[in-house]
Amino acid sequence: MAASYTCPSCRATLRTAQPVPAGKSIKCPKCGHGFAPVAAGAVTGTTAVSAEKKAPDVFKLAEDDPPPAPAAKPPAFKDDEEEGGRPKAYGVIIESEEELAKLEKNKPRFDIQDRFKKSARGPAQAMLVFPSNLLTLEGLIVLVSAIGIFIYGMWPLVFNDAAPSDEEVEEAVITMLLGVLVFGWSALILYGASEMQQVGSYTWAFVGAIAGIVPFLVGLYGIVMLLNPKVREGFEEAEGGPDEEDDEEEDEEE
Repeated sequence: MAASYTCPSCRATLRTAQPVPAGKSIKCPKCGHGFAPVAAGAVTGTTAVSAEKKAPDVFKLAEDDPPPAPAAKPPAFKDDEEEGGRPKAYGVIIESEEELAKLEKNKPRFDIQDRFKKSARGPAQAMLVFPSNLLTLEGLIVLVSAIGIFIYGMWPLVFNDAAPSDEEVEEAVITMLLGVLVFGWSALILYGASEMQQVGSYTWAFVGAIAGIVPFLVGLYGIVMLLNPKVREGFEEAEGGPDEEDDEEEDEEE
């Protein structure tokens, strides 16, 4: 009966047609190490039959383990799919010409503001800043002068120990009336300057500019600016309403 033994030195497996008697040593043909064999198991089948033809003292190394079977080739997937048939997250989707045309049609437009008329009030107000400031300064100077004239005419009537004569009273009244007149003149200049600065009433702005000609000719500069077409458009828009024409056009379209 065939038997097999393991070398304790190189761990090679040795086979023999007949079991080695107890107490007998054998020599490993691979490393030359001698050892007392211990049976590892019997060999059956065709191997045992062929081994009986060999001498009992001749040993054969057991064949190495068979090479592992090649790994199975993974199944081929499509370019746009992962394992399991799921689509790749980074796949490229090619859109058709019809879809591209639809996207171009639905593309947002940013020209909505072109439908509305630009305001002319802002540029007009910017052009009137300097002349309106000069006119305001002139009006304040005239106002202070009016107060001084009025106090000057009132002084002999209030701060005089003796009773004023008729002539002194008449002169004082005329001086105070002149102060009141100058005060009204300054108020007209200041109101016109305010309307000019706010692009409010074109009429009052023009009247204030005319009043500002006296005493420092500042009103001439205001008149020149008020005659500018861009400034007049700003006043027309302010007086007529900024969006009346646009509202009428929208109502007609509806």
